[in-house]
Amino acid sequence: MAQEGRVDHEKLTAFAARAFKKMGVPEEDAWSTASILVATDLRGIDSHGMPRLGHYIRGLKEGRINPTPEIKVLGSAPATAVVDGDRGLGFVVGQRAMMEAIRRAEAVGAGFITVRNSNHYGAGGNYSMMALQYNMIGISMTASPRGMEVPGSRGRGAGINVISIAAPAGRETPFVLDMATTVVAVGKMEIAVRENKNVPEGWAVNTEGQPLLDPTKYGQEGALLPLGGNIKTGAYKGFGLTVAVDILCRVLSGTAGNSMTLGNHFFGALRIDSFLPAEDFKKAMDDMVQTYRSLPKAPGVDRITIAGEPEQAIEKDRRKNGIPLHPVVRAALQEMAGEIGIEYDLG
Repeated sequence: MAQEGRVDHEKLTAFAARAFKKMGVPEEDAWSTASILVATDLRGIDSHGMPRLGHYIRGLKEGRINPTPEIKVLGSAPATAVVDGDRGLGFVVGQRAMMEAIRRAEAVGAGFITVRNSNHYGAGGNYSMMALQYNMIGISMTASPRGMEVPGSRGRGAGINVISIAAPAGRETPFVLDMATTVVAVGKMEIAVRENKNVPEGWAVNTEGQPLLDPTKYGQEGALLPLGGNIKTGAYKGFGLTVAVDILCRVLSGTAGNSMTLGNHFFGALRIDSFLPAEDFKKAMDDMVQTYRSLPKAPGVDRITIAGEPEQAIEKDRRKNGIPLHPVVRAALQEMAGEIGIEYDLG
């Protein structure tokens, strides 16, 4: 039973699936997309789950997203391919492309897929984690619209790109890194707007390069800083990672010259037993995590955590007690339901 103020994840999934089906998305694709959105909320990534549903519905309504894409796999190399998403939902295209990478890894030990002509695919970890059940290491990247200030420039000059890597473990939680190449993901700005809070100095700057603290101004005059912050503190590292993602997602897929391309991804899968026995790998992962946990702890720190561990704890709670929905998100979902003519039953 969901706690007051929370919604059961299955009810949320059904609501989102109804919305997608109403917009002409086939049953299977509607449910898989809805499931990924809610899985994102379950893991506590509140910027990339149900709060984004209206964005995808508008894209379908306005024709920017194709509800019934003809996804094509181009190339016959055993380990690599290009996928053309035909402007489909990024979730649908992303799942198809990641499975292509996994199938190739099953056959030859590794699979790598670059994707063009897709749309926003949500949180990158949803795709890298697909490899875990196959005893593989998963890689997921996406190139996003410009929102990062490039070191030495002013304004938005590079994409807020995403890198995710997932690796299985034995007794320990799987390692799941899911990060933007900026100091924070742009979704953190959206959350701050909903909560009517300023953001810390060091997240964003205005067109003059001065700290931007009011998140409501980000859309008009803001840019996020790359990982590392400014030039003196290592901004070239975040910018370099962004360029690396652009190379794999945009240049390699053949769409680098199209500045309007928003849906470019890259996926990889490595079959662990093509390197060493999977159980040996998992034991080594456990040992490595324990080495980090045994490090001397700073005052006030009870436990050193590894990427993916906090999200797993949040998921356990939210599966049992429901997913919290901010009142602003509830109101937006209710308004959207009325606009497209589906039942709103989220309380």
